[in-house]
Amino acid sequence: MEEIKKVAGINLAILLGYMLLINVANTGPERGLGVAIFSAMLIVVQVGLNMLVAIIYFVQKKRSAKSYLLSALIVLIIGFSACLGSTMIE
Repeated sequence: MEEIKKVAGINLAILLGYMLLINVANTGPERGLGVAIFSAMLIVVQVGLNMLVAIIYFVQKKRSAKSYLLSALIVLIIGFSACLGSTMIE
């Protein structure tokens, strides 16, 4: 259980960091579209990396593989919700 908290916490902190940077950096008339595109790209990369690590750890039969798989799901759900929600901010 401690491993899941650690991995998910780190991933959520990374998600929060780049979501803040994207929202602060994007200005202009098409702000919502820029936020959505950049956020979606980074979320896909982060989920992909978590899935890749989970697959490698499953092959190596490490106990933390489930943590990375669950973390990928958490980042996917929270990340795309935040992505769509941040497009509404004016």
